Amino acid sequence: MIIQTAMLAFGQMFLKMGMNAYSEWSFSWSCIWNQILTNWWMMSAIVLLVVGNIFWLWLLKYFPFSVVYPLTSIGFIFAMICGMLIFHESVSWLQWCGVVLIMLGCFFIVK
Repeated sequence: MIIQTAMLAFGQMFLKMGMNAYSEWSFSWSCIWNQILTNWWMMSAIVLLVVGNIFWLWLLKYFPFSVVYPLTSIGFIFAMICGMLIFHESVSWLQWCGVVLIMLGCFFIVK
């Protein structure tokens, strides 16, 4: 579960890094495909997101939905830590309180 959630969180982080590489973004299909295919971050993001979702299908097959779906909230923790460490975003004490609540919720779900 943690591996799948990390894959999706890192996939989103790579999308952010890929989008940061563009000074301008166009919404025409030809430009989108050209921009995606020439950007290593975007290609890596797509691979991580696809593999993460395939792994998600496996989790859904073999584990209770009422357990695995709430545990995806761990992705919020990964995203916040990546935002802080990679993108140098500030994290408030209230956000850290949210992390503690998410961790407590995950603990109670798996018990």
